[in-house]
Amino acid sequence: MPIYPEIKPYFNNLIDTQEGHQIYVERSGEPKGIPVIFLHGGPGSSTNGNHRRYFDPEFFDIILFDQRGCGQSKPLGLTQNNTTAHLVEDINLIRRTLGLTKKAVIFGGSWGSALALAYAAKYGEAVEALVLRGIFFGSREEVLWYTDELKRFIPEAHKKLTWDIDGDLVDQYHARVNSMDQELASEASRRWDEYETQTMLIGSEVEAQRQETTRARTDAELARSRVQLHYLKHGCFFEKDELLEKARFINNPTIIVQGGMDMICPPITAYRLHEALPDSKLNFVGAGGHGAWQSKIAEALSNEMELLKKQLQMNYGH
Repeated sequence: MPIYPEIKPYFNNLIDTQEGHQIYVERSGEPKGIPVIFLHGGPGSSTNGNHRRYFDPEFFDIILFDQRGCGQSKPLGLTQNNTTAHLVEDINLIRRTLGLTKKAVIFGGSWGSALALAYAAKYGEAVEALVLRGIFFGSREEVLWYTDELKRFIPEAHKKLTWDIDGDLVDQYHARVNSMDQELASEASRRWDEYETQTMLIGSEVEAQRQETTRARTDAELARSRVQLHYLKHGCFFEKDELLEKARFINNPTIIVQGGMDMICPPITAYRLHEALPDSKLNFVGAGGHGAWQSKIAEALSNEMELLKKQLQMNYGH
């Protein structure tokens, strides 16, 4: 498991984007240290206290934030003015607001890996290194794998997801979670979330899978589905093969941690990225899945951060 104990942020606030969104940002660790900016997954998820624990708080200036419409950012679930390009600029807004002048380590998993690559492709001069997990490019092929091809492994869960759907799954669920009919929206959100839960359990040793529930969706859960489906419906706002093409011109040192049993973001994507990135290291965790908090993946990420810390200590004479 991650090697550092729980810590509390010494700073948290909402940063106004002037575009209808206020972004929740928090800071912990060493204020004068090397900044590490954590990019959460989803799209639509949020940060939590465990995300601080990959980093040595005596060395790193640890910055976590909830992306537009997510977590503690406001308004919850808002998709207007909410694209990948907006999120990339939000990282710079956070840097300016916090007065960060040093290059930052950008740490992102799953959707966060795509956002990290998009940021480095545009603002590589502000990046010290990239640490990426469970690589995702936001492509149509990856989404189709998730919504259709995984039925080979979880046929019952897939049948529950699709039984009354005629047409494109993402389009249909996007329409339902945004419906004015709250009961319909809540049910669609529950089913979408339950399918994701079952995909995460593929290959897991967990025997007692979480029971489905008919309880009403909370505002946060419905908002998460709305933001995620907004991004998936629009191809995560990337052109075809955009990230892979841009990766060839990213010169920042990059560490890729990839689970061999990751069914949501299969290893082939990590291999393609590793081949494209000039300065990358691939740490392949054969028995690892998708979740960052799975022990083997968490251990690999922690170990890589320790190695990176030692390299930075030599570079900066700390």
